[in-house]
Amino acid sequence: MTQSTLSHAPETDSGVKRAASVATDPVGYSPLRAWLAVFALALGTFSFVTTETLPIGLLPSIGAGVDVSVGTAGFLVTGFAAVAAITAAPLTTLCGRVDRKWLLAALLVAYVIGNLLATVASSYAMLLVARIVVALAHGVFWSIAAAIAVRLVPERHAVRSTAIVLGGISLASVLGVPLGTMIGQHSGWHTAFAAVAAVGFVVLVAVLFLLPGLPAQGSGSLAALPRVLRNGRLRTAVAVTALVMIGHFLAFTYIAPYLEDITGISEGMVGVLLLVFGVAGFVGNFIAGAVVGRSVRATLLGALAVMTASLVLLWAFGDSKAAAVTLLIVWGLAFAALPVGLQTWVLELAKEESDAASSLYVAAFNGAIAIGSLVGGLIVDSSAGPRAVTAIGAALAACALLTLVLAGRGTRSTENA
Repeated sequence: MTQSTLSHAPETDSGVKRAASVATDPVGYSPLRAWLAVFALALGTFSFVTTETLPIGLLPSIGAGVDVSVGTAGFLVTGFAAVAAITAAPLTTLCGRVDRKWLLAALLVAYVIGNLLATVASSYAMLLVARIVVALAHGVFWSIAAAIAVRLVPERHAVRSTAIVLGGISLASVLGVPLGTMIGQHSGWHTAFAAVAAVGFVVLVAVLFLLPGLPAQGSGSLAALPRVLRNGRLRTAVAVTALVMIGHFLAFTYIAPYLEDITGISEGMVGVLLLVFGVAGFVGNFIAGAVVGRSVRATLLGALAVMTASLVLLWAFGDSKAAAVTLLIVWGLAFAALPVGLQTWVLELAKEESDAASSLYVAAFNGAIAIGSLVGGLIVDSSAGPRAVTAIGAALAACALLTLVLAGRGTRSTENA
């Protein structure tokens, strides 16, 4: 692609749609089977994201079970995100020549093995190894899942299939983490890991039965990374991703102490509000799927503006319960549009090396989880307290918005996407 950046498309076309193509046309591969495969990928996204954040609600019991502090147990989340961020790009490019169906199967096997290892872990070291195994698969899965979904369906449904796959992220917040926490609290944290292993096995079976052979489209060489990095617009997309996701996770990771200490919400109601946030995100994800096809740029600008405003207002008026609850819902709706919009943008910017480009996006996303949660923790523990994280999160989201605006001004010769 020579002259495209964010989309300004009329009607419902997008660049990612034009990039979409079914790599194979196997006899008997029906539209129904294709959409079932897309939903299987969504379930895979749900399972990986659930596993990534599962320890959050179980840190005290995990720490007690393997005889470490809660803070040390927290590294099972931060370290997981860091490993996924560091390894996503190189591992994805090295797997660039592997048929996508069999690569997915291998990743899911690693996912199941890692979580089964966690179910029998009796020491922190063993549990950490189990988490690393899953984290290595996590980064690659995220890098290829949306690109595979686009190849499975007709071009006109490419954005919709991307939204469905990324809907697994919101679904993990709404159902995965709360259910995993509930299972762990009632039957022990080992059982919670066994449950997510079972979900991963279901996805593995579905992939083996539903996906056709999908020959790789990438070069399968680490040289693909510097090649895609020479694309200035892709670097902008990665920078926007990093800025807004650090801001989001910096603020959202510590939303519980904010709601309790600043807003005065009871501990029991925090879980309910987090569920509300997740539901808002689930709804927002599919709204985004409808509007991204019209204009990726407008969707991202709108979502970033609304998210920035909601965080600023939450910082200013968070001591009001009504305002805090309303702004939390608005934040959830706006944030949900970002993964769909950003992933669509990335796929458009690097059609020939979509997996390598997606891996950079995934690295930025997961790196943001690690950085945001780490820096947010330092801020919350300081004299600034939990209120400050919303202001800093808003500032980072505003920086992402400004970067996007300046990028648009610098490249007015855009191609409809």
